[in-house]
Amino acid sequence: MSKFLIAALAGLMALFVQAFGGAIEGYFYPVTEATMITRAERDTDAWTRIWGQAARRRACSFQRLEWRLGDDRAFSVVDLVFEEGAKVRGDGTFEFGPWLLHLSPDQLRKRSYAIVYHRCHWLWLTQTRFYR
Repeated sequence: MSKFLIAALAGLMALFVQAFGGAIEGYFYPVTEATMITRAERDTDAWTRIWGQAARRRACSFQRLEWRLGDDRAFSVVDLVFEEGAKVRGDGTFEFGPWLLHLSPDQLRKRSYAIVYHRCHWLWLTQTRFYR
């Protein structure tokens, strides 16, 4: 019975780490920080083009960026187009853009945030709050 209990607890711990490890690591040890949108222009009523800068603090492989409308409890992932082309960024401060977001400028400023996912090791994808 005790071997079963130990195995069950170890399994639950592994599930917890797999589910939340990336978010916990990104909170305490972020890959990027200090993101600032330096310019935002309305493209159409529903699209906004942005430029900005951020700082990369760790050498991890970029996987994806999710721009979200809403908050942590209820959100929708919005369309994002990287118009600047593919780049490999080094550590330190970098500039980005133009990026095209399926958000109005008001939604961008008041109701959106972004999460970036990086592969820093084999255990999970590290999730860092990229914007707000």
